[in-house]
Amino acid sequence: MIVLIRILIAVYLIAINFYAFMLVRAQKIQRIEDGESKVKDGKLFLTGAIGGALGIFISTFILSYRKDSLLLMVVMPLLFAVTAYFLILGFMTDFNFF
Repeated sequence: MIVLIRILIAVYLIAINFYAFMLVRAQKIQRIEDGESKVKDGKLFLTGAIGGALGIFISTFILSYRKDSLLLMVVMPLLFAVTAYFLILGFMTDFNFF
């Protein structure tokens, strides 16, 4: 049972980080084409808060986009650190929080 939970969490993290990367990519493309983006920063923050912070942070460097943004350069690494802390805590206790 524990192995299944670990696999599901790994798949979830891969999927949410891929989604986060694609959000930043969509924001960059829309901003280049239209001058304004339909992907708002609140959506990026929410995606980072539910586990996609690393994907957002890495995508800023790969796509060379919004490196001067306080949200992406400071808040996302902090959200990633919080997510990593809870993941390590979960794996150490086999997700027996109760």
